Formats: sequence, structure tokens, C-alpha cells
Amino acid sequence: MKIRIASSIALAAVLALGATGCSLIAPQGTLEPYAPSDGRDISTQNVDVRNIMLIADETGENFNVVFSAVNRSGSEQQLTINFVTEGSASASAEFDIPTGNTRFGNPDDEQAPVLVSLPGVSAGATVAAYFQAAGTPEVEYQIPVLDGTLAEYRDYVLPADFGAADERDEQATAEQQEAAQSHVGENDEDQPQ
Repeated sequence: MKIRIASSIALAAVLALGATGCSLIAPQGTLEPYAPSDGRDISTQNVDVRNIMLIADETGENFNVVFSAVNRSGSEQQLTINFVTEGSASASAEFDIPTGNTRFGNPDDEQAPVLVSLPGVSAGATVAAYFQAAGTPEVEYQIPVLDGTLAEYRDYVLPADFGAADERDEQATAEQQEAAQSHVGENDEDQPQ
């Protein structure tokens, strides 16, 4: 009778170990960091880039650089991202990252969206991106390219003339300043010395 009880307990222990012992030899996937969305997470020495992706504008030729940044340095940092396609086309984007958390790419936020032009790239592809904060080594990752197919990214799809409006405003301001300078010179000539 004692042998039966002992063998029953031993059998129960072996079954319990067999059913739950997988974690003894298999790595736990929940302990590995991952990006919980469609973008990538990248860390440099002072700046963490979270959920970065490129989102095509209405033309599909220009791409909005969308991400959140965490500046851990205590002072503003400059982040440069160089994008390179398989066909060797390249584009560069520079960002001034204030301390704390900052979002980039949303047209309704304080930070103006930055567009890069990468010919031959379409939604669904990935692009090599080289990240470098000032004074730190360059880090390379593959960044996904998306469009407005998914509802959560439609706000980030910029109109076809997004950059053109800013260029027209800059040109008009330059022309106004030039005109003001020419009037200053005319007034100086009319003044007696």
C-alpha cells in the first residue's frame, strides 16, 4: 500500500513537471523587448527613438518621418537620420530633440513634420536608416514604409502640396524683406547729410 502511494505521488510529480517545466529549458518570449506597433524602437547614447516609420504622402513620392523621441541627456540633442534605399537613393532628416518626450510627424503638433523624398520606395517596403545623435556612433536599422491604408495612420498622410506652401511663404517673406531693404536705401538717399 505504501509503495502504491509513493509511486502515485512520484507519477503526479513527473506529470506536473512535464506539463509546467517548459520554462526551465525554453527562453521566455515575454522577457525580450520589442516594438509593440508597426514601427521600430532605436536607442542611441542620449536619445531613444520609439515607433519610427515612414508614411507616404498623397503622391506616394515623399515620406513623413513619424516617431516619438525620449531625450535623456538633460539638454537639447540633434538627431540626424540618413535613409538609403536598395537602389542607392538617399535622403537625410535632422531633428532638434528637446529634453523629455516629443512626438514628430503629426501635422497638429508643435513640431512641424519632416518629409524625405525617396524615389522608387512604396508602402510595404523597408528602408535602411542610419541614426546619429551628436557625438555618438551611428546606428543602423531597417524602417518600415506605410501609407494611409490603416485608419490609425491616415492623420499622418500629408497633402501633396504640404512642403510647397512653406516654400511659398518663405519666398514671399524673402521678397518682402528685399523690398523693405530697397525702400530703406531710397529713403537714405533722400535724407540731407
